[in-house]
Amino acid sequence: MFAVVAYLAAACAANVAVTLFGYAALPFTAAALIPLDLTARDVLHDRWHGNLLPLRMAALVASGSLMAWLFCNGSPAVCVASSVSFAVAGLVDTAAYALLTNATKWQRMNASNLASSAADSLCFPLVAFGAVSPALAVTQVALKVAGGLVWVSLFLWLKKK
Repeated sequence: MFAVVAYLAAACAANVAVTLFGYAALPFTAAALIPLDLTARDVLHDRWHGNLLPLRMAALVASGSLMAWLFCNGSPAVCVASSVSFAVAGLVDTAAYALLTNATKWQRMNASNLASSAADSLCFPLVAFGAVSPALAVTQVALKVAGGLVWVSLFLWLKKK
């Protein structure tokens, strides 16, 4: 249950932060909140293994997308972009994690975070603004991957305790 709450809370907090603080919130959301969301999704992927995994993952991603829409008080374009990029990143993360079955858990989590961070960093500005700044996208991916390394290490360390 903690991972579900972390997943949804991180997504909501990211939208609230951007709504309240605008562009200034992006480094914090990219380095801390989005990687927490993606890492929690990977933890749930392992906990929910089995026949219901695709249904549970789809429900989780759909819930996050809906919450992104509900907590985004900005322009309609930003609300749509937030929901769409949340869904795309969640699906990319799920697919990448599922494909890396022979890798270690640390490798799977960080590789799926890399793939979904790239998807999120490209999707949001494209949907919201109709264009992607390469410099901003690279910076966002780097921050999300770095944050993901921290969250993955923390989750795996806590699991050993």
